[in-house]
Formats: sequence, C-alpha cells, structure tokens
Amino acid sequence: MESTGNLWVNLYDALEERGFSVVLANPLKMKAIASAKIKSDKVDARILAYLLRGDLVAESYVPSREVRDLRALVRYRASLVRARTAIKNRFTRFLIGMA
Repeated sequence: MESTGNLWVNLYDALEERGFSVVLANPLKMKAIASAKIKSDKVDARILAYLLRGDLVAESYVPSREVRDLRALVRYRASLVRARTAIKNRFTRFLIGMA
C-alpha cells in the first residue's frame, strides 16, 4: 500500500488486525510508479506488487498504534492550546480597544 495523507491508516490497521503482513510504501521514493506513462490505481497496484516481490519497495516507518494514538492526543492538545491563546489575544485586543 502507498502512504498518501492519512487515508492509509484505517486500512493499514484493519489489514494488520486480520493478520496480513502490510508494507507501507514511501511515495517519494517510489520512482517506478511516479514515472509510469500510464497512471491508474490498477497499474500502480500491479507495479507495487512486482516491486514487492523483488524486495524493492522503499518502506515507510509506521509507529505502533499506541504511539500513533499518543501523537494524536498531543496534536489535539496543541490545537486546544492554540485556540486558547487565540481567544486570550482576542480578548486582550477587545480590552485595549475599550480603553
């Protein structure tokens, strides 16, 4: 499977839970697919399968589910802190405008 955005995460987890050996291909390093003249999901999948058979797939690092969950919590906390800071700054600007 090729990693694109966050779309691969749910499929990766589902396949892994069912006992499949999943290899996540790094799309930046997969020159064979990027340089193909005919582009379709079917063609890309076939090329990935050939490369995987020859052990030529540049794998991406996939942290454990626990690490991914912790990272998601940290990202969520960071977004809450940014939102809190924005609210404080808005309130400060409001108070300065009243003076």
